[in-house]
Amino acid sequence: MSVPSVPAELAKLRETAVSVLRGNDLGDITRPSPTLYPHQWLWDSCFIAIGLRHLDTERAAAEILSLLRGQWPNGMIPHVIFAETTDFYHAGPQRWRCDRVTATAGGVQSTGVTQPPMIAEAAVRIGTMMSSSARGGFYRRLYPGLLRFHQWLYDERDPDDEGLVSLVHSWESGMDNTPTWMEITRPVAPLGVRVLRRLNGDDALDALRRDSKEVPPDERLTSGDLFTLYRIVRELRRAHYNFREIRRTIVPLVQDVAFNAILIRANEHLTAIAAEIGAVVPARLARSMRRTREAIAELAVDGVYYSRDFRTRTLLRHETIAGLLPLYAGVVPEENVDEMAKRLASPRYWSRFGVASVPVDDPSFLPRCYWQGPVWVNMNWLIADGLERYGRLDAADNLRSNTIDVIAASGAMYEYYSPLDGSGAGSNRFSWTAALLIDLLAGNR
Repeated sequence: MSVPSVPAELAKLRETAVSVLRGNDLGDITRPSPTLYPHQWLWDSCFIAIGLRHLDTERAAAEILSLLRGQWPNGMIPHVIFAETTDFYHAGPQRWRCDRVTATAGGVQSTGVTQPPMIAEAAVRIGTMMSSSARGGFYRRLYPGLLRFHQWLYDERDPDDEGLVSLVHSWESGMDNTPTWMEITRPVAPLGVRVLRRLNGDDALDALRRDSKEVPPDERLTSGDLFTLYRIVRELRRAHYNFREIRRTIVPLVQDVAFNAILIRANEHLTAIAAEIGAVVPARLARSMRRTREAIAELAVDGVYYSRDFRTRTLLRHETIAGLLPLYAGVVPEENVDEMAKRLASPRYWSRFGVASVPVDDPSFLPRCYWQGPVWVNMNWLIADGLERYGRLDAADNLRSNTIDVIAASGAMYEYYSPLDGSGAGSNRFSWTAALLIDLLAGNR
């Protein structure tokens, strides 16, 4: 593998990142981490491929194409495609039993929910590193499955043709335990969890969970929240993962602002991919794409974006990093961009080390607890990309430089970092941190 040159003081850090990616490479897929996440995750593979393209463009393309192995006949691409490994994963195939409902394109086992649609972004980034003919070949292999995935999102998850797709599980958002998702999820907790919670007995459930062997429980979801998410999986399974049936259950349904923002950008990339290979995006899908771009404005109040309860139409009024992703989508009105940039650069979000996933003055803020406060490299990457396309180059450069500094200060590829002291938390051999660091060091080209 060859890599672009970087300043000498960062060369060792990049070597560490390359080593992490090599260690997590399973052939044509990359696991997010060797123990905590031993399978393939959808948006993880996309961020991983964005970094891999600087090391091996063909391998990066293979990472993205491998996601199509897990595609369902209806077009859905699942959030986890299970690898052939004996490593334990707490939400493995036995919890989903998707083989009773459908078969995947590659005959692999998967979960029954999806994840943020980053595939088109990764594909276009990889394409920039290819010759015209190689890019066309890659796009032609990817496009049919990618098109079906975007069509499924609208056909299945926007049944009322409003323009915003709905999620059926917090795992679909990729941001499992933000205050937004916990507010709408906790009311459907199993009875036993609710009883223990009243007795302040969350700790009693810790012995029953198996997802905190590598990472301390206080860096993950609470046990009560985790068992609530398991209950929702059970409800989804009983509804055969069919949205029309899911609507009749207790499952919370959320028009997630970050997911829809990522979808808007993905739609633009899908259109560009189609144009390059001489394909035409179907008129119905093109109309839905335009509607999403318009409808996301319904999630904004006084320049702040929130997710919305699909059932009640109520905005879930928690400020989180998800509300900054409209910058990445390019849908923030120009007159509001500087105010949003000022807000993300304020001590509430950017106390010292990158952008916190939850403002530091929020009652739910925990600096080292998963999506309740820590800095995530992929979020910084997305926001910086949006700032750059808005022409806020200094702000984008500052965020990218700070992200590199945070990783460098720890010397390791952690899953996430404390916004208060920069200490690493979660898995300490995390693939997308390594991949996106490589991309940032290459100048994000």
